[in-house]
Amino acid sequence: MSELIRLQGVAVLTEGHESLSDVDLSVTEGACAVIMGPSGSGKSTLLKVAAGLMPPDRGVVTLRGDDLGSIGERRLLEFRRMNGFVFQDGALWENKSIFDNLAFPLQVHFPELGEAAIRARVLEMLERGGLADSPALRPAQLSGGERKIASFLRAAITDPRVVFLDEPTLSIDHTMTELITGMIRDLKARGCTILAVTHDPRLASLIADRLVVIDAGRIVVEGPFDEVKRNVDPRVRGVLAKVLGEISSFDTDLLDLLDGGSRE
Repeated sequence: MSELIRLQGVAVLTEGHESLSDVDLSVTEGACAVIMGPSGSGKSTLLKVAAGLMPPDRGVVTLRGDDLGSIGERRLLEFRRMNGFVFQDGALWENKSIFDNLAFPLQVHFPELGEAAIRARVLEMLERGGLADSPALRPAQLSGGERKIASFLRAAITDPRVVFLDEPTLSIDHTMTELITGMIRDLKARGCTILAVTHDPRLASLIADRLVVIDAGRIVVEGPFDEVKRNVDPRVRGVLAKVLGEISSFDTDLLDLLDGGSRE
């Protein structure tokens, strides 16, 4: 598998301090890399930089070897066409219906499809996401979980070759978590490149080929999932314990949760 995206010496300044510092990361085409770290560690910033949504203050982001900051408008548009981004807060257009939220990426990137084909694709995706009865609703009329699903459907509707996921299962119930997890696994099975930020150890165990552990804006360790989760370095174990401690109140060995779920 070839390298799709690379971050080299990337730093991002936020309110006078570096939210990312000297980050080096390679994203392999067709693989899934999961980023885990405590709140405020720079995970979402790293995801946005890798997706080309946020330029670094220092360092280089390359797409198949070409500097993403200087590839030109046409190549950048091609990159946008091939990717989808699921924001942590959904980032749906509040003044548009759910139908229009999902239709918009198709209208922008694939206008040649025509109105009938776009409508059919939107309705198909709403059915898959359990929102078939909600096309006319606005985002404010949906539950938090439904908004998250709508955001995921919008990202997946163009059949992207790379997807960026920012906490796709955060603050939603078990049923919706299982639905989104299943759709992510479908993307992975089709060979989609995935870069995901998550606190969810079960989701990580089900989808991750590689695990990136980040703390205070720096990558602590990165490598194959099964190797990193067994890393005995005290700093790595400490960061993972903090991550899992943010979502669990169980008086158990939290790191055992990383072994949860089957990797089918």
